[in-house]
This record gives sequence, C-alpha cells and structure tokens, in this order.
Amino acid sequence: MRIDVSGDKLVVICSNAGHTRALGSALGAAAEIDQCIAMDGDLGVGKTELVRGLALGAGVIDASLISSPTYVLLNVYPADNPAGAKTIFHLDAYRIVDESGFDAVGWNDLFGQKAIIAVEWAHHVRPLLPHDTLFIAGEWLADDDRCWTLSARGTRSESLLHAVQLALASHSRP
Repeated sequence: MRIDVSGDKLVVICSNAGHTRALGSALGAAAEIDQCIAMDGDLGVGKTELVRGLALGAGVIDASLISSPTYVLLNVYPADNPAGAKTIFHLDAYRIVDESGFDAVGWNDLFGQKAIIAVEWAHHVRPLLPHDTLFIAGEWLADDDRCWTLSARGTRSESLLHAVQLALASHSRP
C-alpha cells in the first residue's frame, strides 16, 4: 500500500484486496456516527470490498455478510456491541435513475440512527448527500492496482480524512 497527500486529497494505491480492506478498516474505526461516505469508481474496482473493511473497522457483528446491495438498495450491518461499534447502512445507487429512488429506503430517516452511511455509485444521488461528506473515487491502474482518492467536504469529513491518513501512515511504516 502506498499513500500520498496531494493538496486536500489523500491518494491510496492498493495492490490487493487486503490493502483495500485495511483502508476501509481505518475509515470504519475513525468515522463517527452519521458520517456519510460516498463512493464512486470503475465497475469491479472494489467498492464493496472497501465497505467490508469499513465494517471490520466499525465493529459490525459479521463482516463476512457484506455484499453489494445493488438490487435491494440498502443493507444494514448491525454493530457488534453498542459501546464502541457502529452500525453501517450500505446503499447502492447503481440502478437509481434519480434521487427519488432512495425514498423507498427512507434516505432522510437513516441519519440520526447512530450509524455510518456508505453509498456506492454516489454520483447518482449527489444532491441528496449531506454537506459534510467524505468522497472516495476508485480507479483501476496497471497490474490490477487500485487507486483510491479521498476528499472531504465539511469539518467532520476533514477530521476523518486526517485520521485515516495518520492510521495508514503508521500502518505502512516498517
């Protein structure tokens, strides 16, 4: 795993699924409840694997159950214990034509329920995203490497970005 800070963005190069899960785990451990994490990127780049890591870091009951909610729109992964773990609401906007498609899952009611909100294919519902959102874009590189670019909009997301940067920097030290 390689990390680079480029201006107000954190760029993470992952060469395997374990690295992607480690990035997600750092996010899950540092994210506060009601944090919105918006993911976009190439098909198959690993957005769901990133959420699997997010679940591990957040302390959900069974991270092996993480799957793409493409057809159901929303998967809920409950916290292992209320003390330090965080529930995850995992949404997928791939099949959403416009923002009204999230009405069926009660989008506005998801906030305030002590959970992290992770949205795949977030560009489909960008107008619905809260002002304070962490954006993650994934893309394929040569040799099956993946590049994850994280950028923050809002003070909570900026703090999360900084915490992830510190966690990954300490993780990648020899």
